Order: sequence, then structure tokens, then C-alpha cells
Amino acid sequence: MARKKKKYKIDSRELGLELGLRVYKFFLKSEYLHYGYFSDGLEADVANLKQAQENYAELIFSNIPEGTKTILDVGCGSGKTAEQLVARGYQVDCVSPGQILTDYAKNLLGDKVNFFQCRFEDIVTDKKYDLVLFSESFQYIPMDKGIPGALKLLNPNGYIIASDFFHIDREYKSKLGGGHDYLTWLEFKKSFPIKTLVEKDITLETSLTVDIVNQLTQEVIKPIWQHSWDLAEDRFPHIIKWGRKIYRKKIQKLEDKHFTGQRTGELFRKYKKYMFYLFQAEG
Repeated sequence: MARKKKKYKIDSRELGLELGLRVYKFFLKSEYLHYGYFSDGLEADVANLKQAQENYAELIFSNIPEGTKTILDVGCGSGKTAEQLVARGYQVDCVSPGQILTDYAKNLLGDKVNFFQCRFEDIVTDKKYDLVLFSESFQYIPMDKGIPGALKLLNPNGYIIASDFFHIDREYKSKLGGGHDYLTWLEFKKSFPIKTLVEKDITLETSLTVDIVNQLTQEVIKPIWQHSWDLAEDRFPHIIKWGRKIYRKKIQKLEDKHFTGQRTGELFRKYKKYMFYLFQAEG
């Protein structure tokens, strides 16, 4: 009999995003969760991350076709992008499956938008939209559900923006996770009744975000992690020794993933491809 996968009340990925959001908001005064877009020679420095994130948001806003009125923001994160869309006069609904970020977004947006608190593929509604937006949420949706699901929710000749990274790491040599397989995506894309209006490779401009996160991890988070273990071992040696023994593999996996310095912009450019697409439904 197959062993059932344990379901946790708190999604670790969502918790990580929420903690990152708190860091961005406190130190950088930014509520965006997406990558930065380091265009026009903007230096890869943590002080510039807020500007780079605003550049990324502007990339989305500037590609919204004229005449668009209603938008479905899939995976709205903190709600900051939706807030800016509303400020520009669009009618926005949000998809936000997790509880932590949904609470944050609702607190930010109030009654300005309607929320679907479910997975994108589980939406049940008769509403139709002029544009469906996937801003770094496309990778979390099965490849055969994303575009087809969006087409069902679009008005005739409506639009889809999909901005996200894909992996080209066929042998999984990188410590950088996430993203659909790019070559598979290219084959899938051919089968959808969509016309590509904009196709832009922004891997270089977004990869610098990874360098900043790596610098923050190595210079701030890693020392805090190590000193926390040292302090705990000094105060509770027997408990920590037991805990390290029981969870040795999980701790080692976490440290190998985040603290070995292998999550860099250079490796991102080698193993990932960050693409910005604007599609229009055909027919």
C-alpha cells in the first residue's frame, strides 16, 4: 500500500515568500515579490532592487494592450501588482491559493478586487476577462492547464501575459529549482490557439536578482544560521545533538541548497531562461 504524503497546514514555499516580503518591505520599502528587471545598466546592488522590481512591473504595464479593461491576476502574491493595476484604472480579480499571502493581499487591497482563494485550475466562475496575467505564477500551474485555462476565462480575442522562467537544465545539475522545461514548453505552445505578439528573453536582466539574493544569503542569513546553531548547542547541547542526528539529512540538504554559493546569476543564465510573452487568443 502506497504511503500517503503528509499534508502540512503551512506551505513552506509560501512561508518563505512571506518572510522574503517582510524583508523587502522593511529594508527596501518594496512590497513586490517578483524578480527585479535590471535594465539600462542598473547595477546589481541590493539598494537598486526596489527600482529593478518597479522596472519589472512597468514592463508588464507597458505591454497591456490598449482597450483592456478587466484583468485576472493569477498568483497575485502580495497584491502590489494588482494595487498598481487598479490605480491605473483596470478592474482586477486575483487568484491566490495560499492563506498567508492572501491575507496580506486582502489587507493591502481591501474591497478593490475580488479574490479566488484556490488554485488557478480550480477556478469556477462565469466571469470573462480581457487579459489573464501570469507574473511568476506560470511555473506553478501544470503546462497543459495554464494557457487552456486562461483561454476559457478570456473574452473573444483576449490576451495573456506570461512572464516567468523555464529551466534548460536537462540533467538537473543546478541547485536552482523551479520552472517548466523550456523545450517541452516550446512544443506545448505550438498546440495552443494563440498568437504571439511579444516574445522577449529577459534572462540577463532578471538574473542579477539571484546575485543579490545570494549575497544576502552568504553575508547575512548564513552567519545568522550558524551562530543560532552555536548558541543553541551551547545552551541545550543534548537536545541539539539529538535533533541534528534525527534531521541530519534534511539539514544537510537545506545547507547544500542555500549556503554553498551555487545559486548565482551566472548559473541562472546557464540553466534558466526567463521569458516575457504577450499572447492573443485566436478565433
